[in-house]
Amino acid sequence: MERRVERRFDVPASNVALKIDTFSGSVRIEASDGNTIEVVVVQSADVTTEAAMDDRLAALDLVMTQQDGTVMLTADYRKYAVFSWKSWPPVALSYEIKVPRRCDVQVFAREGSIVVGSLQGRVVLGNEAGGIFTRDIDGPVTARSKSGEIAITAATGAIDASTASGNITVGRAGSSTRLSSDGGYIELQQASGEVKISGNGSDAKVGFTTPIAYPVDIAVSGGSIMLVVESGGAATFDLRSSMFGKVSVRGAIPLKVTAGKPGRSKLQATLNGGGPVIMARASGGSVVLRGVEPLPEARAENPNGSVGP
Repeated sequence: MERRVERRFDVPASNVALKIDTFSGSVRIEASDGNTIEVVVVQSADVTTEAAMDDRLAALDLVMTQQDGTVMLTADYRKYAVFSWKSWPPVALSYEIKVPRRCDVQVFAREGSIVVGSLQGRVVLGNEAGGIFTRDIDGPVTARSKSGEIAITAATGAIDASTASGNITVGRAGSSTRLSSDGGYIELQQASGEVKISGNGSDAKVGFTTPIAYPVDIAVSGGSIMLVVESGGAATFDLRSSMFGKVSVRGAIPLKVTAGKPGRSKLQATLNGGGPVIMARASGGSVVLRGVEPLPEARAENPNGSVGP
């Protein structure tokens, strides 16, 4: 059986924020063009009568408040009722929320997925037993999950993400990036700012855009590292694998080796005269440096249909 709770909050044109703290439930937040925050909470329980549903909801504390431009949602289930139910949670919650496109978002959930659409603002997300996904965020993103995966499509601000066991995938990073996981796969597809990655029992893959302007520090234990670099970039590499692994170089990349050599456990080299230091340590695995050709620059289309500069 389901019950729906719907609320609408008028908010100012600036300094808007949404804060959610829920004991359970999936959360989906999308942007709209208005100056309102629209909230729909679907409450569901495995019961067949209205009286039984009332009984379940009697122990649920769902509070929605507003203070200036900040809307706060909290949901908790009173502890004394926990032992009377055979399964958890007694009431499942699902949040469907629309916010102004420029809005700070803060969500903490104990279980259930968190999905945030394309927004402008600061995004802070925490989840104990569920995944986290964001689309393009014009601002910084902080994400924490114990057992769920984290996927961030893009962010213009600093990214700070960590998991206890889940994978982390970041598409485009427009600023500094800090990622860490214990046992999960870590991937940063396009690094632009300073990068620091740490993993325990984790493999890591990092791709770089040209020009490379900031230092990089990657360290994993019990896993391997792959670096993907455009051949036209400039960087200084300090790469080390475990004594049982090796540092490999793939693709056409004009390296000048200064210490060690490809195929051994250590390689120090410069690319196109050197630049910011890319340091990679794989204590328990190998390191692969792969060179790729840069993408061709787009050319404008002339009015007559031909393509030219």
